[in-house]
Amino acid sequence: MVSMRACARWTIILVGLLGGCALAQSTDEVPRAALASAPFREPPAGKRLLVFVSDFHMGVGKKAGGSWDPTEDFRWHGALGGFLDEVTRRGADKVDLVIVGDFLELWQPPAAIPCRGPTSAPGSTDPDLGCSVTEAAQLATHVASQHATALASLREFSNRGENRVRIIPGNHDAALLLAPVWKALDGALGTSSGRVELVTSGLWSSRDGRVVAEHGHQIGADVNRFDEWPSITRVRDGAEYLIRPWGERFVQEIFNAEEAQYPIIDNLSPEAAGARYRMQDRGAWRSMADMARFIRFNLFETSLAQKASVLGPPAPGAERPKWDVKVGRAMGYRLFADALDPGDPFRKTLLEDHPDSRALREQLDSVARDSNAVPDGEVRQLCDQIAIRTGRDGPRCQPAQLGMLAEKLLASREWVMREHLEKRLRERPNMRYFIYGHTHHIEAPWKVLAPGVATVPVMVANSGAFQRLVDEPGFMRRTKAMGLTAGEGLARLVPEDLAPCYGVVLVSYDKELPSMATKFWWMEEGGKGAFVEVGDARCQ
Repeated sequence: MVSMRACARWTIILVGLLGGCALAQSTDEVPRAALASAPFREPPAGKRLLVFVSDFHMGVGKKAGGSWDPTEDFRWHGALGGFLDEVTRRGADKVDLVIVGDFLELWQPPAAIPCRGPTSAPGSTDPDLGCSVTEAAQLATHVASQHATALASLREFSNRGENRVRIIPGNHDAALLLAPVWKALDGALGTSSGRVELVTSGLWSSRDGRVVAEHGHQIGADVNRFDEWPSITRVRDGAEYLIRPWGERFVQEIFNAEEAQYPIIDNLSPEAAGARYRMQDRGAWRSMADMARFIRFNLFETSLAQKASVLGPPAPGAERPKWDVKVGRAMGYRLFADALDPGDPFRKTLLEDHPDSRALREQLDSVARDSNAVPDGEVRQLCDQIAIRTGRDGPRCQPAQLGMLAEKLLASREWVMREHLEKRLRERPNMRYFIYGHTHHIEAPWKVLAPGVATVPVMVANSGAFQRLVDEPGFMRRTKAMGLTAGEGLARLVPEDLAPCYGVVLVSYDKELPSMATKFWWMEEGGKGAFVEVGDARCQ
């Protein structure tokens, strides 16, 4: 058992790597906030167009002077209105619009709503807890007022014909599961109309059960997952607070502080790229704790699709290598260092002959041996990355006497998704299409076979994000064209400089069978929009 004093010490040193210590259970008798519920009228039976979008991240909006707050990423009310007009036209007013999580940005509160969790002493905070329920409701009210135009467009869409809006909570807006927070949207969005559904389970299914969607923060060893999802609160010091996953702490402690100077730091895909370029611009983080947090974030926040671009396509029928977890843990800090790209600035800093680097290596040696800090599943993912990075003759997480593994392509993306879909198929045996968001990286449909559960593959797609993003090649092209370094470009570019393309997954029914496609909605604010292919040059 870890003492509370040790818990506090390690939380300060390596809050990210350790993922926080166990929360003390309060004995206070505090009335818990009711779970959100609202009347919902299912539409009549018949063919419907299913439209999936995610990750709007509607946040604090504009500052008092009328300019956008630098933390606000959703500035595209016109594009959303044009998109809604087009999909309701295509679907003849028989559309299910499914917002696949992170509709609201509740991890970046304004200064007036501190969301620092309980304070047991002046100036102290609990890193495992964030907004109180009251603060979360205040924040949702503020967000709704700042995005009244966009919410009005969604309300009007839901009231047309037999349209419906379904909202799945994600990690950034998990607080919507609480009645006081959900109620804050009623006036602007019309949540009591019976046409807007809050998917309180976090898992939405079509009427025939063939199409299933969830946000994605509960897939695999994600730094944003809630251990008891959809339970998201704890009672401490006489009040109820939202649990704060490590990913939220990272966003609030690092991204939020940097976004005023680097407006697109979280518009890069993957998010870790923005933090890497920030480091190149300004050198090491403020402390070793920042470095330790980011090493884990850098390794585990990369989207499954981008992992696949490194891993290559899965070999048919390939089994996952059975890495020896004990051997992996014995590698100590090399378990992390060798999993990073050889050119990654964080790897270089970790391996430097410098007192801070040596101290960080000692910390990581301890962390690697701690199964509470790094669960076995995460060790295996690190071992996958090490095998990819170092090649056939490099270090591996296996006993030396086993010799060379059989030559075959690794396929982490398929293994992680297969394990997750096996769980989902036990709950939803008719599932044949699975849609998620969360990673901000749009994915064309690809097949996953879960042999122990289903005899037919499940088609998987990622809706990307309904906001302006740029991948690393696109970012580097822009900075080069401006004659800037990556760090300078990170400071100079703003979201309006990025392509006006917003990710969408469309599912239509033909002869009772669904068909799935990923598209971009391309539309300049004030212009005319159109659906374009993901590879369209206008979206690069």
